[in-house]
Amino acid sequence: MSGPAAVVIRAPVRDDAGRLFQIERACFPDPWPTHSFVELCDGSRPDCWVAERAGSVVGYWVGRRIDDEAELANLAVAPEARGQGIGRLLLDDFIKAVGGYARTQVFLEVRESNAPAIALYRAFGFVEIARRKGYYSKPVEDAVVMRRMPGTATASA
Repeated sequence: MSGPAAVVIRAPVRDDAGRLFQIERACFPDPWPTHSFVELCDGSRPDCWVAERAGSVVGYWVGRRIDDEAELANLAVAPEARGQGIGRLLLDDFIKAVGGYARTQVFLEVRESNAPAIALYRAFGFVEIARRKGYYSKPVEDAVVMRRMPGTATASA
């Protein structure tokens, strides 16, 4: 099986929308609607990038930057592609895309039960700053709000 060296991070195209929605459904119990991915893949928005390996989309990130802050709204890796460094590549790409490790404060929220994602974010220097009680549904669960300050040391940069 190919490792992350065979992965290309690229802008999505319209034909990717269905695959992104498949990954979303496989990763999250309360997925974003299909039309969200159609809009992200229409070529007019710079806030979504996909990871492709061997001609197949295996993950994506959605986020945005406003001034000196950025928000990671969504990051997902297809279940069959997990554990191969793709999430790490996507998170690194997002941080670089929104201004880099030294200049941009990054926020995100994650289900409290998503231990692999929380571990990944911590490896990149994110720390928990708050909890949103009952934020998620299906099942009802708290959101862990995390922040990465500019210049924070990371195991991956």
